[in-house]
Amino acid sequence: MHYPSCNLEEGIRRVRELESLGIDSVMATKDGLLLAGKGFRSVVFVGRSGEGLVAIKVLRSDSPVKSMEHEARMLKIANSVNVGPRILSYTHDIIVMEYIQGSDIISWVSSLGAERSEELRKVLRMCFEDCFRLDSIGLDHGELSDASRHVIVDKGLRPVIVDFSNASTVRKVSNVTSFLNYIMHGKVAKSIKRILDVRYQDMGIVRAYKQCVSEENFNNLMRGLGL
Repeated sequence: MHYPSCNLEEGIRRVRELESLGIDSVMATKDGLLLAGKGFRSVVFVGRSGEGLVAIKVLRSDSPVKSMEHEARMLKIANSVNVGPRILSYTHDIIVMEYIQGSDIISWVSSLGAERSEELRKVLRMCFEDCFRLDSIGLDHGELSDASRHVIVDKGLRPVIVDFSNASTVRKVSNVTSFLNYIMHGKVAKSIKRILDVRYQDMGIVRAYKQCVSEENFNNLMRGLGL
């Protein structure tokens, strides 16, 4: 629980924090605790509580940030428009949230054949709708221009935007346009174009959306993409 330094005293303190947050157990393998994700700010474990399986995001001992509280606040704002994994509780060092079982978007898209084009169209549309909701409330995710590790597609084909550690309510929002850039030019672009004929030529509509985030401009953008 105190990765990577493994300080015993601090680890015990964090275990007690988890107990106070209603965590009954943390899942483990023969090699140790089950690690669901690892970044330079935090690590994610899988646990169990009265809510069922949960994701437990824990501040790294060598993290460049000193608290998980900013990310928790940003996720709560995203949750207010039904975006992101549902946050359950948090402390200075820990966020407990809904555990999303699925695949990152690049792995999911790469696994598709042409016969599943409508599934892809549906998932991309839902991704854009979540991005629009974030734009509408002034919350910029900050990392959707490379969404490969920031969108998980669950088993019910629900895409979930994750990791709000770099989110901001201060800088200009660019969630829709960042995700547009990702599907057109990012790592997933080739796989998407193999399945869907997604092209965008009218940059005037993109500029209109950048200048004014509105439902009308968003719908024009989606029509231009065929979504």
